[in-house]
Amino acid sequence: MRCVAYLAGVLACLALSFSDRAQAQSSDYTTLTSPQSAQNWYVTVGAGLRYQPDYTGSDDYVFRARPIISLGRGLKSTWWSAEDDPTLTVGFFSGQGWRVGFSGELLWKRKAEVNPALVAVPETKFGAEAGGFVEFYPTSWLRARADLRRGIVAHDALVADFKLDAFQRIGAWTLGAGPRMSVVGADYLRTYYGSYTAGGGGMLKRFNAGVYSVGAIAQATYNWTDNLSTTAYVEYKYLVGDAAQAPIVKTWGSRNSWTVGISASYAFDSGFR
Repeated sequence: MRCVAYLAGVLACLALSFSDRAQAQSSDYTTLTSPQSAQNWYVTVGAGLRYQPDYTGSDDYVFRARPIISLGRGLKSTWWSAEDDPTLTVGFFSGQGWRVGFSGELLWKRKAEVNPALVAVPETKFGAEAGGFVEFYPTSWLRARADLRRGIVAHDALVADFKLDAFQRIGAWTLGAGPRMSVVGADYLRTYYGSYTAGGGGMLKRFNAGVYSVGAIAQATYNWTDNLSTTAYVEYKYLVGDAAQAPIVKTWGSRNSWTVGISASYAFDSGFR
């Protein structure tokens, strides 16, 4: 938890350093966060490579690739994008300091033959999560975002992610950091963490919906051109609640997990309004 406190402190420092610039940036606020409805759709595509736990709660780390697809109206710099945002983001509606749209995430198949710690957990299917998101920008350097998605094929639960990011451009660099919290339904926990007995009475543990994890992310982006950028980031996640008590975490894994990654993306005007 000290890691979360440290990263939260970084966010606070960023917020304090940015606040004295908020007035100076007020003239840029509408440019950064309020695209006009007449503006074209902007497309961002890319890919990344992560070094992350084999599953959330594992202490075995693997490299995994990740696609990036984002679509929204406005200039390339209009909306802040974090590296832990869903794989697919489409902003359908936007106004002064807010936007609403679709968010989707792919869920990869998981087998026990790949990781012995999963031998007591049923094999999970390839699937997805689909839903929506809402973003709010109280200032030109602060984003609050909430995603709500439902599992498809892989699980039948609702998953909610809550994020807060402070960000700032410094020359060709863009820096950002912020805290995270995820809430999941019971079927998500049953699917990815299995069933187990609690205590010595042999009673089967019943998973309950609730807070799944807390954490934080910090990232640095270098803008090579107006269209091409590369990003390096580090993400910390701490499992809480029933997931943290599951044997694949408590016995074979760890509640603490880190993800380090890099990505490259290219943004362009689609020409469509």
